[in-house]
Amino acid sequence: MPIEDFSHIEFGICTIIEGQQAIVRIPIDDSVRTMLYEMHEEFYNTYFAIEGEPEQYQASEKYGATEKLIIPLNNEHLSSLRELYNQNNIPIANIALGEIANSITYYFAIFRHRNGAKQIAIKRPSQFKGLLRKKLIHLIDDTLQVLPDNIFKLDNDFDFIINENNIDILHPTGFNFIANIEDEILRSAADATRQLSVRIQFVNFNYLADFVGHSKTAAKLIASIKSRDDLERTSQEKLIEKCTRIGVVVREENGQLIPDEAHIVRFLEILDRRGYDFDILDDDIPEIYVAASRKRVR
Repeated sequence: MPIEDFSHIEFGICTIIEGQQAIVRIPIDDSVRTMLYEMHEEFYNTYFAIEGEPEQYQASEKYGATEKLIIPLNNEHLSSLRELYNQNNIPIANIALGEIANSITYYFAIFRHRNGAKQIAIKRPSQFKGLLRKKLIHLIDDTLQVLPDNIFKLDNDFDFIINENNIDILHPTGFNFIANIEDEILRSAADATRQLSVRIQFVNFNYLADFVGHSKTAAKLIASIKSRDDLERTSQEKLIEKCTRIGVVVREENGQLIPDEAHIVRFLEILDRRGYDFDILDDDIPEIYVAASRKRVR
């Protein structure tokens, strides 16, 4: 996509000062617009051009530094990103950048297409390290010149790009940090756990809710379990058999399964298809594992 396809490319930053978040725009010249455009093109032409559809993002998954992921913008845990995307008339910063350098949490670029579409591309500062506070020298017109103290260095690509209906994710770590995904999931984890009682009635999710509401690991597993479209087909007999095989202690009360408190996370790992075992050796001692990442082959 040529740069002429964008009617406007704007730049902004997010800061947190004394616990208060602020979103502001920073005026830029054409050279910076070109750099932002090149970051956008690097994102899609180098990484998202890889063959195959992007995988659906799951909070409980262990991702690498670079992935090809997608998540719906209407996901219940992405209210802050929806608010950013829908925000109009973002104010221009009225303070010197050098004074707020240490409070910058991410920077973003707004790409407005001539066809009316909008994208917001976001990056957690890594290579550019905020505003660099040191003297630099640079070769300009065959002469060495000292550049200003505060140098704003952009990165090579963006962490993720927000579109009208979904978010394309390239760097999951940056996405998790900026979306504050773990805290958002934990905040609603107890209620989400209780809601699962309707979908699997033979598991006592009300018992699990309090524990899940205080454990980020368990909360992320619940978020992943909740997103499954096959929960209603879960077999009570097979679930008990699986728990027994990999050593997860469960008991039955009033027709519902309750895992031992020390085994709640492992029980949720089974429901999330992460707890598994191998028994291929002669000594009859099964090997128990937890899948950090999953890719279904059939």
